[in-house]
Amino acid sequence: MAKRGARSWLILGILAALILYIAAQLVPVLFRGYQTQTAVTATLADAVPAKGIAVRQELALEGGSGVLNYLVADGKRVSAGAAVAEVLAGQAQAQSWALKSRLDAQIAALEQSQTQELAGGIDVDQLIRQQQEGLLDLLSLLDSRQYSELDSVKNSLTTIANRMLEASGQAIDLSAQIAQATALRDAAAAAAGTVQYLYAPGQGGYYSSMTDGMEQTLTPDTAAAMDRGELLALVEGTQVQPARSAGKVISDYEWYYYCFVDASAAERFVSESGTIEVEIDFDYTGATEIPATVVRVEEDPSGGPVLVVLMCDYINSETVNLRAETAQISFARYEGVCIEQSAVHIVADEEGNQVRGVYVKYGNTVEFKRIDPIFENDHYVIVPAKTRIGSDENSMKNEVLLYDEIIISGKDLYDGKLL
Repeated sequence: MAKRGARSWLILGILAALILYIAAQLVPVLFRGYQTQTAVTATLADAVPAKGIAVRQELALEGGSGVLNYLVADGKRVSAGAAVAEVLAGQAQAQSWALKSRLDAQIAALEQSQTQELAGGIDVDQLIRQQQEGLLDLLSLLDSRQYSELDSVKNSLTTIANRMLEASGQAIDLSAQIAQATALRDAAAAAAGTVQYLYAPGQGGYYSSMTDGMEQTLTPDTAAAMDRGELLALVEGTQVQPARSAGKVISDYEWYYYCFVDASAAERFVSESGTIEVEIDFDYTGATEIPATVVRVEEDPSGGPVLVVLMCDYINSETVNLRAETAQISFARYEGVCIEQSAVHIVADEEGNQVRGVYVKYGNTVEFKRIDPIFENDHYVIVPAKTRIGSDENSMKNEVLLYDEIIISGKDLYDGKLL
């Protein structure tokens, strides 16, 4: 019995030693004590934060009591008197009207197939390419979940399929399908009832489906007449949120961003040699890299925020819906490898000179690489992106290469350390 007990304890001891050995090997892997970041290309902006309000010459449309079906996308230019939206009495009528519109497109596709002339022949190879492109478009729509475009792609593929039948010599009679679709279309139109339309006003302009109630009160003329204090109160106190409505028409492609920046950045917006061009990235909106020109700078004698007025002449679907926004005003953009400031270290080289650089994981060792940033801010530095180090002096100052594993956090790092 004693021998058996001793054997059991020996086995348990061997198993315990094995577990401890495996744990000792896994701990450095699972709890490395450092973090790395792969060096990839990025763009860093030399920017100043701002808070402001967009000012435009715009006119809100009246009406729209019911369910709206917009006929024009935000940011599109509309001529005077053009229909911009349909107004239905209720949700059920809107659904019937949407069905009627889909059937109209389907009937048009069927009629095109029915009356397609074969004079001059049909290029079958071209039809095959169109069919393949249509199927790819269909898969793309399904993948992106843009289901509103499915009917259009389906009708296009139906027309191509019918033309393929014609090219093979088969007679096509679609009159029964056209009659059935027409009957359904007429029933849907009757169920939809009367449809009202909203039209662009006299001079036309750029359409937006969003309004916030400030269209008539905040204009380029009223904003220009306000002093710095009034504008600061307006920017700080504006909490409006644009909402879906009958929409508005912006009559002029030029608009303004009245904003306030920190006093320490005031001199960046003033130049004696000429006009200052910048770009605006509006936070959380998708409106980025909007070109603008500085047209007014007014400092506060007491050192408060500086008023900066920017003129923009760029309009798209994002900018037409801006109002009270924070933004980053960019003076330049730099492309290269973007590195966190926490990863940057200052060490003494062999000659005792202080050099900046980062620690890079190379296999299971640490390697120090020098950097000479082309731009940096409080959070990041950016260095040239390259795959090899050249022989020139500037290249030697930047030893970081694309896809290096830069150590962004860790303790007791030094060149040649084993990890």
